[in-house]
Amino acid sequence: MEVLTRVKSSPREAPNVVVQIFSKVQRDRAEWLELTKGIFETIAGWTTDATGIVDLADSEADQASPILSADKGKIYGIQARIPAPAGHANLSLEDCRKLRDSVAISEFERRADVELIFQPFDLYLLHRTPGLAVFDMDSTLIQQEVIDELARSVGRYELVAAVTEAAMRGELDFEESLRARVAHLKGVPTDIWEHLKANVITFTPGARELIKVLKHLGWKTAVLSGGFTPLAYWVKDTLGLDYAFANQLSINTAGSALSGEVLPGTSIVGASVKKDLLLKLAGDEKISTTHTIAVGDGSNDLLMMHAAGLGIAFNAKPKVQEAAPARLNSPTLLDIMYILGFTKQEINDALS
Repeated sequence: MEVLTRVKSSPREAPNVVVQIFSKVQRDRAEWLELTKGIFETIAGWTTDATGIVDLADSEADQASPILSADKGKIYGIQARIPAPAGHANLSLEDCRKLRDSVAISEFERRADVELIFQPFDLYLLHRTPGLAVFDMDSTLIQQEVIDELARSVGRYELVAAVTEAAMRGELDFEESLRARVAHLKGVPTDIWEHLKANVITFTPGARELIKVLKHLGWKTAVLSGGFTPLAYWVKDTLGLDYAFANQLSINTAGSALSGEVLPGTSIVGASVKKDLLLKLAGDEKISTTHTIAVGDGSNDLLMMHAAGLGIAFNAKPKVQEAAPARLNSPTLLDIMYILGFTKQEINDALS
């Protein structure tokens, strides 16, 4: 965020937190300033260093001096300093999560109809250089739950969907539930994948643009999916991701239909495997885990979210939002670039 990297205070008073406020409606600067008074009142010892609308109009004048602009936007950034917990030299991401979940902030979000994302200032600055971004696939990069669509093709949707929902809410063990659901897919013709690609699967709004911007900036990207390899590899190739990992399904001896089993000898890509893959990819690419982000929507994404430098629950289940380091409810994945500290103009430049 160009406006939020101009630190005017002395090093002793330097900001230690960045707060980004996502609003459902556009507000001009005066409205934002009035609104944010409510935040300052909730945190003792809060001092602010810089504030500004992040998603300004594209005019050159607005981008040149966004802090003085009266233009409207839905995203507002605050660079501030708040007291660190006793015994802590600096704020951690967990400190930020606890602050986000405090009664005062939760009430402010509800009353103002906004969503706040807190990040340690040092972590926020780190996003400006290329790192590793990993994503869940189903209901994250794409809008469907693939296993449900496979079941629908053979008239077993209701049977499988109930298990899928329970698993994603964290009420069932993912591995057990996956094997149980895959068993119901016995007999699904192997040409179903081409049908899904052509007629069913849709990318989440902003997915293509987000990956394009990250690639332009030099980030490594991966899909780590509890779904299945035929679609995960297709998503990788379509979006231009660097890596794809997912579950492999067994097919019958004729090669014409699914056998109803996960391929013997392969690991199920559940929560712990996703976390391990994140750490391995970071190591292989010589990227610090602090310099990684993980984005997902289900309970089996939480371990990788907490292992990453920044984990983001995107349009996630309520229990996942509560447990995730950060959460974003938005109609577009591209809004993640604002969390990483980029302005609308910088995003547009990367897309052009």
